[in-house]
Amino acid sequence: MPANGRRALQFGAGLGLSGLFLWLAFRGEDWGAIRERLADADYRYVALMVPFGAYNLYARCQRWKILIERTNRRSVPMMPIYSASAIGFMANMVLPFRVGDIARPLLAARGAGLPVASTFATSVVERVLDLLALAIFGLGIVMAADVPPEIRRSAQAAAVLAIVTFAGAIGVVVRRKTVLPKLDHLWRRIPKVGPVLLRLEHEFVDGMAPIAEPVLLVRLFAWSMWIWFSIAISFAIGFRATGIDIPFIGGGITVSTIVALAVAFPSAPAFVGQFEWGCKVALEQIHGVDGSTAIGYSILVHTTQFFTQVLLGVVFLAREGLSLRDLASLNEESAEAAEADPIPGP
Repeated sequence: MPANGRRALQFGAGLGLSGLFLWLAFRGEDWGAIRERLADADYRYVALMVPFGAYNLYARCQRWKILIERTNRRSVPMMPIYSASAIGFMANMVLPFRVGDIARPLLAARGAGLPVASTFATSVVERVLDLLALAIFGLGIVMAADVPPEIRRSAQAAAVLAIVTFAGAIGVVVRRKTVLPKLDHLWRRIPKVGPVLLRLEHEFVDGMAPIAEPVLLVRLFAWSMWIWFSIAISFAIGFRATGIDIPFIGGGITVSTIVALAVAFPSAPAFVGQFEWGCKVALEQIHGVDGSTAIGYSILVHTTQFFTQVLLGVVFLAREGLSLRDLASLNEESAEAAEADPIPGP
């Protein structure tokens, strides 16, 4: 199938799943009651969620900065990291195919003068650390509450995936001298493209190397737990805004974790549908909140997070002199940069 056809199929699948999750979230609910919940919300707490959103992004950048600096063995300023992250998260909100996941490391590499592949690898390590933190939170929810079977299975699957992914990454780094020569031999047999793949392979493994350092790994894991705890707090502030009377910390962890698992499914931009369904499942099926209140909460929190991330992204997009259209061309720029880099020896 041509690339355009595959992308169209992927986009259609995302839209279809978002539509399905929206239907699951809103079916049987009273629209009048939902509007009433939104009208009665305390928007002082909504305003408080905005700086929390900006801080959550900053906390993510602190962890990423540690990874990048260790990989490159030099200090890297925070501004290009925060700028790339703000633009990347905004791109995921307004563009299909999770373009922001690619744009974020590419922009950081360009802004701080870093190798593209190793910077991309550090963002992959971040995902692994996020998965580990979410697996711990998810297992905690399963053990502490009477959760629906699908949530229990999802939490267990996330835990298994986290362990397998983490173990695989550690294995590649630790056994680098055994694994890479075999791949190097393969790449050298491919004309033209082979040297580029060889370069990218070594840079990518360089970016993963920090997770094999025990002291640094503990530090990174502590940051990951704090990041998801602070995200849980921002979700919990929404309880105050909508008058939901459930445990502040425990409820925030429950909702943020289940929403994070839900938005892992392919979706339309901004994770529409999956976000609302995750909120409703967490609030209605675990904490006994009525459906209209849960949906009102999901709309309020999702909208606030959307505008916070888009606002930050637009500010830094303008600061970088870029447009949304420019983000699509970053893949070509990264390939050209890789070809221009010298090729490492065996």
